[in-house]
Amino acid sequence: MSKKVTVSKEQLKSVGEELETVGVVAKLEGENQIIEGVENLEVAKVAAGIAVSQVAAGSSDLTRAADAALVAERVQQLSEVVSMAGVTDVEEGVDMLMKGGDVKTMGTIVKLMSKEELERGLELARLAGELWTVSDVADLLDMPVLADFLEERSSRLQDIAVDQLLRYTSTRALAGAIKEAGQDIEAMGETEIAEGQMRVAVAQVAAERSAELSAASDTLTVRGVDELTTAAVAGAVAREAAAVGVAEIAAGAEELGAGEATAAMGEALT
Repeated sequence: MSKKVTVSKEQLKSVGEELETVGVVAKLEGENQIIEGVENLEVAKVAAGIAVSQVAAGSSDLTRAADAALVAERVQQLSEVVSMAGVTDVEEGVDMLMKGGDVKTMGTIVKLMSKEELERGLELARLAGELWTVSDVADLLDMPVLADFLEERSSRLQDIAVDQLLRYTSTRALAGAIKEAGQDIEAMGETEIAEGQMRVAVAQVAAERSAELSAASDTLTVRGVDELTTAAVAGAVAREAAAVGVAEIAAGAEELGAGEATAAMGEALT
């Protein structure tokens, strides 16, 4: 035989108040969880934005790094080509200077030879005059055979002297032409050396620019890798924060609903 259980109004009111208190607490906890979930979603949004911007920046920096590395390589190749051409020009210029000096030396030697021709011609002319004078004396002394012989020798020596002096003139002109040619060759050599030095200087500038571009490429590469690493970390934070936020909002909503139901039940009992 079962016993009949009776509950007084005071007991129901007490239980209702307790349920209402539990419901309010549950509602507050649910609201707090929802707020925390929204905050985590905001963190996820910010982290996702950081990840996207860092991916874009990292990709841009790596692309620029590759371009700078390519340009640096080509500028370095150009520097090497120009430098080799400059060295070749300098070597050719030095060689031409040496050849020009040799040619000038030859001109000087020929000029000295022409002076010898002049001295020889004048000496023969003097000798011819002397023989001519002796011929006149022999003629006065009534020695016609000797006079004719000396006159003939004198005339021949005179012709030889004239040829010698003409040879001196042509040799002197040749010496001048050779010396001028030597000067022209030396001038060409100096021009080649100047052009070579200029090319070497340009090559040096190009090499320095290549080094700068290479360093810039390295810097951009490091920065790009750092940015992509940051993007990966930010992406992971965004995914985790989003998952936690969604879970917290769901749990908070569930707890909020349960709290409201409990509080309503408590109000009904009071």
